[in-house]
Amino acid sequence: MPSNAISAISGGNTASTGAADSTSAFRNADFLRIMMTEITNQNPLDPQDTGKLVENVQKLQDLANSTYQKFRADLTWGQQLIGQTVSVQQQALSPTEKQAQLDKGLKPDVGFGQVSGKVTSFRTIDQKVYITVGDKDYPMDNVRQIVPQAQQSQYLATMADQLLGKQVAYLNATGTLTSGKVTSVKYDKDSNLQLEVGGQSVNFDKVTQIGVAG
Repeated sequence: MPSNAISAISGGNTASTGAADSTSAFRNADFLRIMMTEITNQNPLDPQDTGKLVENVQKLQDLANSTYQKFRADLTWGQQLIGQTVSVQQQALSPTEKQAQLDKGLKPDVGFGQVSGKVTSFRTIDQKVYITVGDKDYPMDNVRQIVPQAQQSQYLATMADQLLGKQVAYLNATGTLTSGKVTSVKYDKDSNLQLEVGGQSVNFDKVTQIGVAG
């Protein structure tokens, strides 16, 4: 595992200290870079007036601070997700984009669907936070849902009450849109919510529409 990946057994204090140092450096470097870009890209024959330049620099600083805050929030989120089961969106990457991630030590999951699994670690690459699910890495922005653990019976009871007898449409294994009535609701061995629809076990993530009882 790369040294900048933080596993479920890593100490929380070390991760927090490293996060604070890296985010501070990121914010300062990012702000200075965009500020210098603003100044050096001026037309020397028609420079901006001082007031306009100050206004633009302030906007750039606000953008840098906003980006920094999101990065810091993603770091905290990554720590909190370790050990939890999540539903995460695959990445729609071109071959060039996929290779760029591979070159950075990431293992992207290329596709257009969603997968579920337990978060085992997180890492930062170029001031972007990725979580590891299975043997693949996903951007933090691709997390769609935290899947409740199987012992959370109250959640299961609530979902059963809302879904039993309802008509649902879902994508089957071949990608074909199929529909049927929900006859049972349960968890599978990985704590994913499963619906019994027309004798078929359907992952709740595959449901695209829920209608009134037939």
